[in-house]
Amino acid sequence: MDSSLKLAVILMASLCGATASASACQHNGNASLDDNFRNPDAGWGQPDNIAAFTQNGLALTPPVNGSAWRTDANFTLASADLCIEVMSPSALPDPADEDTVGAAGVWFWGKDTQNFYTAAISLDGKASVMRLVDGKWLTIVAPAPASSVKTAPGAVNEIEIVTAGNTAQFFVNGTQITEIHGQAPADGGAPGIYAESGPKGTTWLFQRVRLF
Repeated sequence: MDSSLKLAVILMASLCGATASASACQHNGNASLDDNFRNPDAGWGQPDNIAAFTQNGLALTPPVNGSAWRTDANFTLASADLCIEVMSPSALPDPADEDTVGAAGVWFWGKDTQNFYTAAISLDGKASVMRLVDGKWLTIVAPAPASSVKTAPGAVNEIEIVTAGNTAQFFVNGTQITEIHGQAPADGGAPGIYAESGPKGTTWLFQRVRLF
């Protein structure tokens, strides 16, 4: 990991105690996957210049004005609850929105790298659902204000998708944002995390991923 990424992770981690809160996941109890990335599940693949496994979580830094994701090939999202905790950058521009910072959330119902869905938040307090079809983005739920999104620098948001067949419910910090009806792969696809960068690059720290 380069020095700038190390600094970003350290600054994020320093805010953990102040921003952490009790879990708002719809399911609880024994999770089939519960990963804080200190000893990451092998299904996430190897680290690279985009994804770094740290003692504080998975640091995902998409290309400038681009997107990136990681999926765990060892699990599927057939009738499941994918619940992630992601920390925002510790320093934000003004305004802090999808254009300047990017967005972060979950990657789900993926057939391959050109066909998948995302449910994400941006730090102007909005949430949306998008779909990539043969490499072209479609808007499923347009970005709209969601009062449950935490927008402060270093805030931790819990983002969640609960799937049942071709239905998915989207939650942020325990509050339901929307329910969609889409086209899930036969096996539900792998669970994943998703993020975007702004024009100066953005590092998002995914502290925990649980699958119930």
